[in-house]
Amino acid sequence: MGLLFNDKDDLKREVEEKFGNGKNYLIAFKHNSPVKKGLKLIMSNLYNTYDSNRTFILVFDNKGIYEKEISNSDKDNFYLMPENEVEDFNVDKKSRKAYITFKHVGKKISYEIPFRGRLFKDNEKNYDALLNINWEII
Repeated sequence: MGLLFNDKDDLKREVEEKFGNGKNYLIAFKHNSPVKKGLKLIMSNLYNTYDSNRTFILVFDNKGIYEKEISNSDKDNFYLMPENEVEDFNVDKKSRKAYITFKHVGKKISYEIPFRGRLFKDNEKNYDALLNINWEII
């Protein structure tokens, strides 16, 4: 499914079926640093467009961070990044979005969490809920 065909209620139902009610999750875009974006832009405009618009569901619990790509992907399972493999976890909130950055097995991973848009309406509420528990679940 692509970004245009996903429904936030369907995504919420999928998270609840897999992880239980009240689970903390966010819908995120893959985020690349300006340097990485520039290199990818030079390499290929098509790749840069594809890579920067990848959309994910991120589920946070005491085992770690579960990730599932929901944009243009046939992957149907959540991938676990165990909490003991997550390092340098950092959250930076801007006015209409937040950025989550961390290292997983030495590789820097970054997500953009929009707070506006049809698919992202619950993100700010879910983000605040995660903030209130100080991200201690990771």
